[in-house]
Amino acid sequence: MKRSLILSAFVAVLGLTLSANFASAEKAAAKSIAGKSSCATCDGVTTDGHAIMLVAEDGMRYILIADKKTPGYAEAHKARKGGKAMTATLAGEPVTKKDASGKEYKEVKVSEVKVG
Repeated sequence: MKRSLILSAFVAVLGLTLSANFASAEKAAAKSIAGKSSCATCDGVTTDGHAIMLVAEDGMRYILIADKKTPGYAEAHKARKGGKAMTATLAGEPVTKKDASGKEYKEVKVSEVKVG
């Protein structure tokens, strides 16, 4: 009886520890990037469609990948040529690519885009 009680307590503590680790991992995954809006195709970075590009302060260019239902995406698409301040919440890890001139940029899936 005593052994099963100790085992049950150990399993409960282990479960709480694991759930806390998963919760903190989800919070850490909610990273964001900020910068000025631009049009990736108009600037010669991509060739398909008029993708939203965000240029960070360090000069890194991020192509934002999302669907039209993503919060803020439609507004960001309209403002992409205006050089407006944007913040995008990442939904994945950025993938580094090179444009036709060999300059690096990153494509990243986003879960939300805020303009202004």
